[in-house]
Amino acid sequence: MKCPLCGYEFKENKSAAACKGCKLSRYCTMIKCPNCGYEMPAKPRVVKLLRMLRGEKNGNK
Repeated sequence: MKCPLCGYEFKENKSAAACKGCKLSRYCTMIKCPNCGYEMPAKPRVVKLLRMLRGEKNGNK
């Protein structure tokens, strides 16, 4: 995933480390850039599944 604000590329699981300490992180659907802290909505799982089935990497083709 690439942050639209700073351009930093990271894996979505790294986002969890950036949210460490937040009491809402367990229920949050936002992805937080570990570099700049910008928060963006996560893509729905169905979109990820469809892209995976089409053979796209990182949402790009």
